[in-house]
Amino acid sequence: MILVFDVGGTGVKYGTADEQGNFLAQGRFDTPVSGLEEFLEKVEDVYRQAGDVSVIEGLAFSFPGEVHSREGVIRGISAVPYIHEVELKSILERRFFGLPVTMANDAKCAALGELWKGVAQKCGNVVFVICGTGIGGAVIEHGKLYRGVTMNRGEFGNFPMGGFENGELLTWSDYTLEKQARKYGEKRNRTITGKELARLAEAGEELAVGLLDEFYYRMAVGCIILEFSFDPEIIAIGGGISENQRIIQGIRKKTEELLEGQRPGYLRPNICACKGGNQANLYGALYYYLHQDVMEE
Repeated sequence: MILVFDVGGTGVKYGTADEQGNFLAQGRFDTPVSGLEEFLEKVEDVYRQAGDVSVIEGLAFSFPGEVHSREGVIRGISAVPYIHEVELKSILERRFFGLPVTMANDAKCAALGELWKGVAQKCGNVVFVICGTGIGGAVIEHGKLYRGVTMNRGEFGNFPMGGFENGELLTWSDYTLEKQARKYGEKRNRTITGKELARLAEAGEELAVGLLDEFYYRMAVGCIILEFSFDPEIIAIGGGISENQRIIQGIRKKTEELLEGQRPGYLRPNICACKGGNQANLYGALYYYLHQDVMEE
């Protein structure tokens, strides 16, 4: 059995799985904020609660950030700062008695999960756009994950989308549904989620309608850029919004509106939702653990 973790900015999902991807037990805990030691203690608690620890063969992790899987170091930035610039893989292996540990980027794990168990099972060339607080992504070509020289291939959230504001480059990640909800909250002096923003927009609330439409516009423009950059079979939208068909339909509709009247033969993105939802990262982390020797680095 393999103990699998998906580490996010607010929560950590985990489960115990066999090599066929059958999860026998799953759970969640809040992402520790105090530092790495508290995180390790939480992971150790899950390990000891897994039952007979002698059946645990190894641990597989999905992490945010620029994950250098073989080196075992996370660079770049993420919402979990204490996992960066430390020999994390070695630390975890020592903590868990020399058991093998793998680690891979969360968006890449989502892609691998969908390639194995989800929407991309019969596809060789797929682009993934993983939407949460920010935007991550991944590119599958000829059935393999390619991550680039610095492991940043597919980090579409860094696409410049809105020029400059106060000297800072506005990127695709600045227009996620959650970021739009924050903008709403700042103007209305209340805290809402992306789901709540969508509900307010559906009810006709003017500010919410405008912010949601801007989200759809940025998503549509991003998908059109990706279509011409990679010419994939499908563009798969993952993350929390993948479970909301109205949101996926809204992205498709806006894309069609932007492309209406374009010349014949102008590429149209084939946009679909990931099937695994928030579980895709767990499947992908497990897949990486099982197939790391043949994965592209």
